[in-house]
Amino acid sequence: MVKMKWRCTVCGYIHEGDEPPDICPVCGVGSEKFVPVEDPKVNLIQDMMETFEPHAVAAHFPNAILPTLALFVAIAFVFSKNSFETAAFYLLCVVLVTAPATLLTGIMDWKTKFSGQKALIFKKKIALGVVLVLLSIVTAVFRFNNPDVMQEGGPLQILYFLLIFGMLGCVTLLGHYGGKLVFSLMGKD
Repeated sequence: MVKMKWRCTVCGYIHEGDEPPDICPVCGVGSEKFVPVEDPKVNLIQDMMETFEPHAVAAHFPNAILPTLALFVAIAFVFSKNSFETAAFYLLCVVLVTAPATLLTGIMDWKTKFSGQKALIFKKKIALGVVLVLLSIVTAVFRFNNPDVMQEGGPLQILYFLLIFGMLGCVTLLGHYGGKLVFSLMGKD
């Protein structure tokens, strides 16, 4: 049988037992100053299961990857480092896979948590999500068909930059509107 742990709220002393001690052996306060201590591992897993938000998790993939992708393309351009452009292409492939999941989980959240309200912010987020998915498809196909686009330069390279920075703009605005939703729900709008 696992004994309970009790923490003194005054000095932090931890006591093991079925009940807190009558008096804290460190600071001398009474048992009323002790609170039960939960096992952080059990609490973390339980908390994750109870509060898991698929859209919030899915949205962080393209939101985190696209700035890195753009940075790698810029490094490849400025320093003629093909390895950075290759890495950027692999990141683009991750965005290609995760952007549709982000859009779908966002639509599910919109329908379940917001009853499919037709507010402008939802229209903007859905439209931007669709644009992001389409841009990721177009950009990946373009780069796959033009693997030397960074070395060749010219109009195709400019188009490649525009596609990448278009996706970066989409995730920036999606994050902005997502933040507006979250903070307005928290009463901090």
